[in-house]
Amino acid sequence: MAAEEAKKGKTRRLACAITGGLFLAVSLQWGRQLDRTGNVNFLSLSGWAAVLLSWVLFTPLVYGGFCALSVGCRRLGQRDRIRPVYSKTAAAAPRRLAGRALLLFLAWMPVFLAVYPGFFSYDATDELEEVLTGTYITRHPLLHVLLLGRTVAGLGRAAGDYNIGIAVYVLAQMAGMAFLLSWFLLQLERLGAGKLFTAMALLYFAVFPVIPMYVLCTSKDMPYTAGMLMAVTILCRRFSPGIDAAGKRKRGFWPAALCAAFFVVGTFRSNGFYVLLTAAPLLLLFAPQKERKRLAALCLTALLLCVGTREGLAFALHPADTDPQEAFTVPIQQLARAWKYSPNIFDEQGQEALFEILPQEALSSYTPKLSDPVKAGFQTRRFLEAPGRYIGLWARIGLRAPFTYLNAWLMTSYGFWYPFTVIDVYNGYREYKTSSYFSCETEPPGVRHSMFPLLEGFYQEISWREEFHRIPLLSWLFSPGFFCWVYVLGALYLFSEKRGRVLAALSPIYLNWLTVLLGPACLVRYVLIFWFAFPLLPVVIKSQMCYTAMDNGESGKVCPLDIPERRYEP
Repeated sequence: MAAEEAKKGKTRRLACAITGGLFLAVSLQWGRQLDRTGNVNFLSLSGWAAVLLSWVLFTPLVYGGFCALSVGCRRLGQRDRIRPVYSKTAAAAPRRLAGRALLLFLAWMPVFLAVYPGFFSYDATDELEEVLTGTYITRHPLLHVLLLGRTVAGLGRAAGDYNIGIAVYVLAQMAGMAFLLSWFLLQLERLGAGKLFTAMALLYFAVFPVIPMYVLCTSKDMPYTAGMLMAVTILCRRFSPGIDAAGKRKRGFWPAALCAAFFVVGTFRSNGFYVLLTAAPLLLLFAPQKERKRLAALCLTALLLCVGTREGLAFALHPADTDPQEAFTVPIQQLARAWKYSPNIFDEQGQEALFEILPQEALSSYTPKLSDPVKAGFQTRRFLEAPGRYIGLWARIGLRAPFTYLNAWLMTSYGFWYPFTVIDVYNGYREYKTSSYFSCETEPPGVRHSMFPLLEGFYQEISWREEFHRIPLLSWLFSPGFFCWVYVLGALYLFSEKRGRVLAALSPIYLNWLTVLLGPACLVRYVLIFWFAFPLLPVVIKSQMCYTAMDNGESGKVCPLDIPERRYEP
């Protein structure tokens, strides 16, 4: 039985390595073509030969890496079981929580002073304007519009300076994120992280530039990412194989916290609702048997709260609807690319239908990496009057130019899976020069007053210039594509080790990535969870299954790593 199981394990690992090698090969070769020429030649034999050669080279490397990782994790697991217990009393946990939160807050304070009153950018001006004028639209989550807009508007008017309102909002977000990340570090310890790893994670959150960039940014991406981080962390804890293995679940705040996290994910970004909707079945499928009813109730409650909040705010604020424009980002870009490069495939009737929803002025503004210029001219009302007519047009042109459609989609998404590119979708707009990595601005009515110009210049260099993102190795840590490789290979390794529950717990991260592939452009803020959840990935990979693969932990056998003496509850 053991020999047969070992053979199946090797076969499963090899299949995952082959899949990982193919993913790396395709993303590398297609990404390089898109980055250099703006097009993948799907009919080129040399292009497919390059993919095949890369696949052959990557597969043994991935397989060897999986084997080494498996051996290393098992050795670490054995060491964890015999080394002195690293434990803290329940009374000490709140002090560590507060102490680490204070350290993080103080570590971010120099950046706050360097960019005072904070990064008021990414639609923040538009959201404030909605509150000031009382005219709302559905493009931005209304709950975030109210939280940000009324804080800035109320305090700004009271103090006579909008900088005060922006600063208070940013400081409150800093404090909230400091406590959340401090709590996150506690959960890493409970999942088996040692003192050294926890200290390194604390240092990472304190100084790695991407973290304070967004902690000090007023965009909706920060609360959305915070909610997702909290959700996947709680799920990893509840889905860990040894948690109260005897069948007794300790009471705590986690059901309310998980429901709140789901609510934030589903409310603060449009794609978050679909992430939650698609993650729920996976979570219920892989959840421990005794957790399924409660988890189903939590998911349903969160979804109802999301819908209720959205509809309630819509009823109270009467926002103008812009949803169809956002939902059809990819088809709009595909039609614009087809018109630009192959206008002859549109017959007279097709041209007439195209110009009805996309005027020629909009079509002439087509840019491969960003759909916003064309999308801005999309005639939403005309489309809604006869959607079948225009969907039929899109389908007919797609059958005539399938590779054009595919390249149109790949050009807006390849930065999410190709590490060796510079994010430059907004170059030439506002302060963006040769890079569009981050909006390092304080937009009106805020006014930047930097107390540390050199530190401000450092963040501007990362945000607006490509030289920093051309540095070998270092630039990978700032690349969404590199983190995509890490998370995809991590998922394949977990699958090869039959860690379905862990993958289910992490599924919101992967589902979020899939949804942004259909977005208007590649931007870091759409996959910000990659950076914030990164310390969690090696911890769940290292954690060992202490049960037979046959019962998947349902036998109730206690894992040595999860005995009460090694676990402490705040």
